[in-house]
Amino acid sequence: MASFARGGNFSVLHWSREASLSLAAPITDTHPPSQSSSPISGSGYEIGTFYVNWAIYGRQHFVTDLHASKLTKVNYAFANINNVTGELFKLKQQHRYLRTVLSVGGWSYRGNFKSGLATPQSRQRFAESAVALVKDLGLDGFDVDWEYPEDGTDARNLVDAVWRLRELLDTYSEKYAEGYRFEITISAPAGPERFTVFPVAELDAYVDEWNLMSFDYVGPGFSNFTGHLSNIYPSALSPHTTPFSTLPTLTYYKSLLPAHKIILGLPAYDRSYANVSVSSSSSSSSPHSMGSYFCGPGTGSWESGVLDFKALPLPNSTVFTSRELVASWSYDAANREGWKAEYVMKEGLGGAWWWDSSSDRKEGTGSLLDTVEGKLRAGGMGRKAKNNCFKYPVSRYGNVRAGGRGE
Repeated sequence: MASFARGGNFSVLHWSREASLSLAAPITDTHPPSQSSSPISGSGYEIGTFYVNWAIYGRQHFVTDLHASKLTKVNYAFANINNVTGELFKLKQQHRYLRTVLSVGGWSYRGNFKSGLATPQSRQRFAESAVALVKDLGLDGFDVDWEYPEDGTDARNLVDAVWRLRELLDTYSEKYAEGYRFEITISAPAGPERFTVFPVAELDAYVDEWNLMSFDYVGPGFSNFTGHLSNIYPSALSPHTTPFSTLPTLTYYKSLLPAHKIILGLPAYDRSYANVSVSSSSSSSSPHSMGSYFCGPGTGSWESGVLDFKALPLPNSTVFTSRELVASWSYDAANREGWKAEYVMKEGLGGAWWWDSSSDRKEGTGSLLDTVEGKLRAGGMGRKAKNNCFKYPVSRYGNVRAGGRGE
């Protein structure tokens, strides 16, 4: 999902191992719990979205296009300094419940974490660089998206890095932000071969929310059959259409951390397939070409095989839904996303988030955000009542140091 972005003369994260840095705390295998104010409480829902740093180009999707009055959090993807970060700071001034978080990591640059967090010194530099970005850009938190730790060593290194980040954020907050709880969030894997290695329980003492990446269960390049992208439940009749499901993933995470800290991930896109071959066996057990062989990606909005929600349904296509799986194909917002909002409430989850904002429809035109936010509100779940922060007195940028209204 992400990358370690480097723009202009500014290198975002300085992880060269050769540099010598003093450590803020001794290296230990276990760490004390955070002494800062309590993590975000379970009252109220989180409605978040990822705003990608390339959206302003071909997609012509700007910060001003965000449905800010209905959002509680924007994850800026990914680390960079440009006009977008300034626009997000302005947006915070207009919406005090809207918090901004910087995301770092992702699939394309997954190897950077393994080497970048390999030593105590590099983990300390990671934490220091992250805090510098928060205080300079006027952010409310930091999202770690390592896809994915491969073994126990990786897991321990991740825990140590996040602990260091928590300690430094809390120290900064006590000195400069009146004890404000700057958030640490994790983009969390949904596949069992990944989440069983992920140090969920060990990290949770330092983490405020877990953004569950509960999508991309099938797709060109990583599956053999057409199937469901982000279904909640598995299919009993056609199991090859649901090689993964959210239910067992959520069961695992809920056994290790409070349900209200889990934010359900929803895709604002769908996958398309080319050269679909409907066999007699697949068509009898799963109609409408689900569970069929295919060869290569189909058409896409910006890349082959990926269609924005706002482009769906395609002309002359038919939309099918399954309440049993909590799924639809192509993409049915009113039913599928409404059912998922009900699922969030039923399971006591903390809310929902999307990848990504540029793929959704405009507000008031049947957007995914409108559907889910309206359903949660109608169900009696108020928004997450936590103000953003405006105290950044040592930022390198004058407009951020000056703060905003209400302070």
